[in-house]
Amino acid sequence: MLMLFNNCLVVLLIMFLTACAVQQAPSVTSERNDVLVEPVADYSEYAGLGLLTIDASYRDIFSKAMTALKKKRTKDAEKLLDQLIQQRPDLVSAIYNKALLLEGHSKLEASISLLQMAHAIDPSNPRVCNSLGRALRSQGKFQEAEGVYKNCLSFEDQSPIVHKNYGILLDLYLHQSELALQQYKLYMEKTGNSDKLVKGWILDLQRRIPAKEEG
Repeated sequence: MLMLFNNCLVVLLIMFLTACAVQQAPSVTSERNDVLVEPVADYSEYAGLGLLTIDASYRDIFSKAMTALKKKRTKDAEKLLDQLIQQRPDLVSAIYNKALLLEGHSKLEASISLLQMAHAIDPSNPRVCNSLGRALRSQGKFQEAEGVYKNCLSFEDQSPIVHKNYGILLDLYLHQSELALQQYKLYMEKTGNSDKLVKGWILDLQRRIPAKEEG
């Protein structure tokens, strides 16, 4: 009876330690999260669209939409953004925020369609690029996501965040370690080598790449 009791204790202890190990084991994928983007509330970024000035009426609609989003009145925000998109279908800020709103309601296909529209209008915009790349990646469309990042990076003086997120795609999903390492290094160069997390990813890749070549 005592032996049976001791055996039960051993089994319970093993189960407990296994559960702890599972909970504490870091997820490589979760560590390499995309840099999230916030809703756009600044028109100045879109001067490149040829919109050197924006009519006050459009600015008022957009401002009301952003206020509605902040107050979680999503239906009101959606109506205002729809109104703005109908009046100014070339205004990326409205299209982009409508896409984020739809993504938040798990309407990913509709969100991607809008992001693709915004990307076609302004292919150099890092917010649009990162959101579209992440959305396509979540659907397993890795090659399409790569095309978005490449297109975005073909423009000079691109945001370093694009390098980071493209590196994540190459590293974890396309398994192109050498190219991922290049993107991470470009990100670090542009940000002053201050990101300790990415510095760890670089060291990890540098350890894995020689081993891969020797194998």
